[in-house]
Amino acid sequence: MPINPFINNLGFNKYNYSDRMRRMFGGEKTFIDPYTTGYHFVYFFPPDTIGQEVGQFLTTVCQSVTIPNYTVQAIEYTGLNGMKWEVPGLVTLNQQTFDCTFTEMAGLPITQIMGRWVTIFRNVLYGISDPSAQNTYSQGAYKGKAVYATTLPDGLTVQFAAVFTGVFPLSIPTDKFGSDVTNHDKVEHSISFSFDQMLTGTAAESYARTLVQSTRSAGITLSDNIYAQETSSN
Repeated sequence: MPINPFINNLGFNKYNYSDRMRRMFGGEKTFIDPYTTGYHFVYFFPPDTIGQEVGQFLTTVCQSVTIPNYTVQAIEYTGLNGMKWEVPGLVTLNQQTFDCTFTEMAGLPITQIMGRWVTIFRNVLYGISDPSAQNTYSQGAYKGKAVYATTLPDGLTVQFAAVFTGVFPLSIPTDKFGSDVTNHDKVEHSISFSFDQMLTGTAAESYARTLVQSTRSAGITLSDNIYAQETSSN
């Protein structure tokens, strides 16, 4: 059966339309949980020339993610006396990028990562691809992958997931290094990433769920270990 990523598990019985006037759900037969933002995970799989440990670090320091939406481009027809009607035309993403905000650390790892990544395909000094490596202008050398997931507050139940293919950064964030003696704020970089395709649906959700479960399990285990260590009498 052909894949349609937007009709999976479609059904409204669980929403219990018994309170149409007040538009409030829950408290009678079922409880309807709202979708709440702020619980997200983004996993980067950069090209081998960067290293997978870099992807793990970017996951850790990513503060926010903005992704594109699909837009229907209508085609307009004009008839007699200027009467008009429209039919759907192309269905496209409104932009071929997604944006992430990262917290910068001492040592400037975010800037170094993006600079290293960009330099693979365009060394800013020479104006050519990295002269110290071979075949660096091949797409396989500079394009990676990213997986985005947003969850319920349990940090486990995936609500939406997207797999981005052909990912590479569109900037080296040096603009935040200006300074003001009256201001001592933290530095955060907003980076736009180009991608080839954004894939959604149950397969993307299943893939993201595996990554999220691993992250959640490791995080809880680490917290338990720290608690046990700090409360131990030995």
